[in-house]
Amino acid sequence: MKGEGQDFHSLVGDFAGADDLLWAAQTGELQAVGKVVLSRSGRIGPLVELEMARRAYSSIYSDVVVAPPFAKLIRAAMTAAAISGTHRDARIGVFPLGVLGRDGDTTDQWTLWASRADQAAIYAGFPPKVAAEIVGALGELQDNIFRHSSAYESGLVAFAASRNTFEVVASDAGIGVRASLHQCPEYANVEDAGAALKVAVMDGESRFGRNSGCGFGMGQMFRALANHDGELRFRSGDHALQIYGHSPSLQGRLELLHKASLPGLTISVLCRAPGSTESTL
Repeated sequence: MKGEGQDFHSLVGDFAGADDLLWAAQTGELQAVGKVVLSRSGRIGPLVELEMARRAYSSIYSDVVVAPPFAKLIRAAMTAAAISGTHRDARIGVFPLGVLGRDGDTTDQWTLWASRADQAAIYAGFPPKVAAEIVGALGELQDNIFRHSSAYESGLVAFAASRNTFEVVASDAGIGVRASLHQCPEYANVEDAGAALKVAVMDGESRFGRNSGCGFGMGQMFRALANHDGELRFRSGDHALQIYGHSPSLQGRLELLHKASLPGLTISVLCRAPGSTESTL
């Protein structure tokens, strides 16, 4: 919406806004719009997707302003390998995976950052056991970027906590789920990114084959969210797969949507404790 006397458009920085902007970028409409400002959304997942899109289409996004302060932390992680969220009582944080090196070995920096994420989840209202399971699942998602993306240096993980709400994101700008699965002959018939995402969320499915003991880590995330209200979004290529509800699982509410293409894989998980209220970021 264009403001009175202003030469820019304003969008909400939620998933719908991020998707609309990416469509406009790929159809050539965005460059004709002029300045675009994305305001607060209450979620970090859309902000990560927005910054991943900016990385992929930097010239087209040159007039796009992402206003929420968290976006600056994402950009600092991408451009300067800056780690945020390691201070005491941190409620938000971003960890660029390139600092871990090619093998993704655990470091003191990672251990400290993960402990702050765990503390943030407890602050959000989750019991210590559940908080540890969610952060442990985030560690699995981080490991998968090293295993499957072929571009670990582009990866990052993030967390954000408010009272009764905890969100984690794992994202990379790598080859994407479909190309990763196609490295294994078992998945040669996976036709598009949507079909690939449906395979990837199943426990034990990966480019190493069904009998490899490897997977994309979602089984642990589903178990961590048992008996909790959650939303999960998987974004790869030209599709997004969304799962939501109480004890989210593949047997629950699932929605597969066609989108403009975004390289790599971004997984956003929002967890709500009983009596949750969401705040803006």
